[in-house]
Amino acid sequence: MSNIVVAIPYWESDLGKRKVLYDCTNSLKGYDSLLVLCGKQASLPIAWNMCLEMSFGMGADYCVLSNDDIVLDKGLISDLCVPDKVVSPLVNGGVFKKFHAHIFSLPRSVYEKVGKFDEDYQLYWADTDYCKRLVDAGVPVETNDKVNVLHPEPARTLKFYAGLRMTDDEATFVKKWGRTYFDPSMEK
Repeated sequence: MSNIVVAIPYWESDLGKRKVLYDCTNSLKGYDSLLVLCGKQASLPIAWNMCLEMSFGMGADYCVLSNDDIVLDKGLISDLCVPDKVVSPLVNGGVFKKFHAHIFSLPRSVYEKVGKFDEDYQLYWADTDYCKRLVDAGVPVETNDKVNVLHPEPARTLKFYAGLRMTDDEATFVKKWGRTYFDPSMEK
């Protein structure tokens, strides 16, 4: 039997975030342990990496990394856990991107192969960078349409990150990969 840890980085940017986190955690079903990393980190990729390190350090076979502002609407967390594949649910009933860090399942075997998120990013593009690395490593990136999450308050926390601009992280991505767009469904 697989050990599934749901890991959620969380920092309270305003008092309304408590209800958002409450709704998120109460909606989740089909996992073994819940880890909520409280406190603002230097960057989102650092928080994600801390969650991954703690989850796999707890013996997880799968870490389901989730934003604190999603609500599981259909399916189970365990439906995202497939050996040697990275799987995301539908978001708001559709596929926004093939891989997005709103919520996804990362098997330990893939984490050991691909490693951590690149901490050169502050907030944006780190998930796109990670997806590029997954595809380059030959890891299947899929969406399970039997699972849906609602993302009712996207970017609620982002407005509190003073001084960070999307263009800074985009420049990091371009410097590293030589382009600004990546879609795994179009890659060979």
